[in-house]
Amino acid sequence: MKDEVLTNAFSAWEELSKSKEDVLAYESRLKYILDEEAKLEDVKYMAEKKGREEGIEEGQREKTEEMVRNLLSKKMNVDFIAEVTGLTVQQIKEIASM
Repeated sequence: MKDEVLTNAFSAWEELSKSKEDVLAYESRLKYILDEEAKLEDVKYMAEKKGREEGIEEGQREKTEEMVRNLLSKKMNVDFIAEVTGLTVQQIKEIASM
């Protein structure tokens, strides 16, 4: 939490602490705000994690495609390339045509 937010929260709390009902209302509102902030942080974390995972998958896919192209340039058999890479013959043909 930012210092400015904390300072504002304490200032508001001091003003509202005049009655028990006001304090309870303030604490309830503050809890809601903090809960929402935590939810946003969770969403941000999950989005970043998903982005990293997608980036890793993309890198692995590109590396596999590069390996297929190299093996094809060495005149290796498509069935052998499929066995080595785990790709289908059709996938290898698609990579070759790119």
